[in-house]
Amino acid sequence: MEKIKAVALMSGGLDSMLATKVVEKLGIEVYGINFYTGFCITEQRRRVDGAKSSASKKKLENAALKSAAEIEIPVEIVDISEEYLKMVTNPRHGYGSNVNPCIDCRIHMLREAHKYMQKIGAQFIVTGEVVGQRPMSQHKNTMRMIEKEAGVAGLVLRPLSAKLLEPTIPEKNGLVDREALYAIGGRGRNPQMRLARELGIAVFPNPGGGCCFLTDQTYAERFFDLMKHREQKTLTMEDVVRLRLGRHFRIKETHKIIIGRNEAENDLIEKYAGENMAIIKATVEKGPVGLIEGIFEDCDIVLAAAITAGYGKAKNMDSVEFEIITGSVRRVMNIKPVDPQLYSKFIIQHQVK
Repeated sequence: MEKIKAVALMSGGLDSMLATKVVEKLGIEVYGINFYTGFCITEQRRRVDGAKSSASKKKLENAALKSAAEIEIPVEIVDISEEYLKMVTNPRHGYGSNVNPCIDCRIHMLREAHKYMQKIGAQFIVTGEVVGQRPMSQHKNTMRMIEKEAGVAGLVLRPLSAKLLEPTIPEKNGLVDREALYAIGGRGRNPQMRLARELGIAVFPNPGGGCCFLTDQTYAERFFDLMKHREQKTLTMEDVVRLRLGRHFRIKETHKIIIGRNEAENDLIEKYAGENMAIIKATVEKGPVGLIEGIFEDCDIVLAAAITAGYGKAKNMDSVEFEIITGSVRRVMNIKPVDPQLYSKFIIQHQVK
């Protein structure tokens, strides 16, 4: 008899580990799939910054690979970042509380999981979703709508909340015993913690939080600012990286200033500087690197350099020598530092009300 197969969406979190383990206990062969969107905090830093976090020096690991190894299932990593960039600038179903297009994201991932399901000859898809856990995408009606738009209606088994939902096709066809599934709902985590102990899962990420830049309030403010000041509402992966780096100032509508907060950010600001941008870095005194993005003049460069100097060790000097790099053109300027606090109101960040 041919073995029953399922594809599990592996986020790297506890819920997807639990859901996978519950299905596996039923004698079903489970294959994990994880999606790289470009906006996962740890995975982007791992790919862009290097194997270790520049701030904490901790080793950066792919959470999905780690959790899949813990429960001993294979996992396929699928890069959907190119499609995701288009989706995040104009999501059909809108954003959540920040710039998170959760419904469009789920639809896209289920479509991709369905392709993989057909490729390996699996019968259904497994997710760790819990009814009522997330405000935008994890309500019964929304889940049904997402499945329908993704073309997988009835094929998505949610083992942790299955008894709170209508039976799925694999349950109706006898591939899955509904009595072996659960009725977990809401945002509490105690049921999952108990189930982890029952299933012998000892190593898993701390519950809560999330790994997506798009749910971060300051990142969202920077994103919307960029879209507001960009004629064509498009986004590149270089934009995605720059949006998380340094301090962002919008002093004039025509351009933005980014100033690094540490050596690692300085290096990345230089590496991810685009065309028609100016890199601003001190030639002698060690300090932050600045970047101007947009349409700017020499007076704007001078001010950007002065603010950049104000964040460095040379902030009390009368003059700091800066190298200004625009494409292949390099020149030197001597700039008097200014107190960055004078321009704090221009910082693009979430304002606590």
